[in-house]
Amino acid sequence: MKISQKYDVNISNAFSFSSRVTNAKIKVICGPMFSGKTKTLIKTIDTFKSAGKKVIVFKPKLDNRYAEEEVVSHDSDATPAVNVSRPVEIMDLFHQADVVAIDEVQFFDDSIVSVCGMIADQGKTVLVAGLDMDYRGNPFGPMPALMTMADEIEKLNSVCTFCSGKARFSHRVSSEGEVVVLGEKDKYVPLCRSCYNELKQE
Repeated sequence: MKISQKYDVNISNAFSFSSRVTNAKIKVICGPMFSGKTKTLIKTIDTFKSAGKKVIVFKPKLDNRYAEEEVVSHDSDATPAVNVSRPVEIMDLFHQADVVAIDEVQFFDDSIVSVCGMIADQGKTVLVAGLDMDYRGNPFGPMPALMTMADEIEKLNSVCTFCSGKARFSHRVSSEGEVVVLGEKDKYVPLCRSCYNELKQE
């Protein structure tokens, strides 16, 4: 692949790149709870598999809500996955695939950012899905850095529990105060900005 040279740019040497980096990219799928992040990730994985690409999927070990060795959406869509405790473990296995997918990426520490960068630099496509904000409305873990370095970002919305508007916030209805609390509709509801702010004032 050769870089085209524009007339107004003076480049003394012609550059060429190997084909392995042609489709390398980092894509982030993000949004609040119940916005379809995992469902979208699985659909994207299936698209790559249909195109003959080898895909390996990872998930954080602490997320055991549905299955130990599967990524499962709220609608029960599922795909096999490898449980890892630390991002560095991904580096031992990513060579086996063309595409590396990671669900619930917000639960990993900040080293996941450099791991994703190194994998993409090896010519692999990296797909990550996760919450962009925690229940307090703050950026969640490594997500801001991942979104900054991403080649593509897909931001999803849910439906506000109270007004049916576009929900961007995951409001916790249980009493836990920790940032990371696993749960479903027993602990979280999606809210739009107006409804979220109104509840915060109360």
